[in-house]
Amino acid sequence: FWLKGSGISHLAVAPRRRLRAACKAFKMVKTTKFVADPSLQAKMHQYQIVGRAAPTPKNPVPKIYRMRLFAKNKVLAKSRFWYFMKKLNKAKKSGGE
Repeated sequence: FWLKGSGISHLAVAPRRRLRAACKAFKMVKTTKFVADPSLQAKMHQYQIVGRAAPTPKNPVPKIYRMRLFAKNKVLAKSRFWYFMKKLNKAKKSGGE
């Protein structure tokens, strides 16, 4: 085989020289730093949300609930908390604290 651009046969040159010639011919670049793809990095955090239904004359001391949720930020974590409270315990955000 021939080294592209050098005009030198692989049989006529020592291995180290062949590598140098190949590097010069193809302009190989050495990379020193690995850059991670930002789409592969985790953006989720774990939140512990505590809440309860609002006190009423019928139930002056409502039960307190705590959930551990994974979300991107605290606003979404609170939203998920009230979503599950609505499904599991029939307590809505408008009637809770």
